[in-house]
Amino acid sequence: MKEKLDLCFERLKDIEEAQRVYALSEIKKEIAGATSTMTSVPKPLKFLSIHYPAMKEIYNALPHSDFKVFDNYQ
Repeated sequence: MKEKLDLCFERLKDIEEAQRVYALSEIKKEIAGATSTMTSVPKPLKFLSIHYPAMKEIYNALPHSDFKVFDNYQ
């Protein structure tokens, strides 16, 4: 799971929007699947925690687009 999330994080930096959308949907799917029982911090969130600062930088560097409003890609 960690390797998959790390790969998805790397794809968030991709130039192609389709790759970024796919990566974000996979991250969202992993987190949603892991949060069905909230007895502790879900593993996907633990694995992604080292990437939070970089994820915020990537998000802020992107131009305004539908990608920033991810609910359009469900």
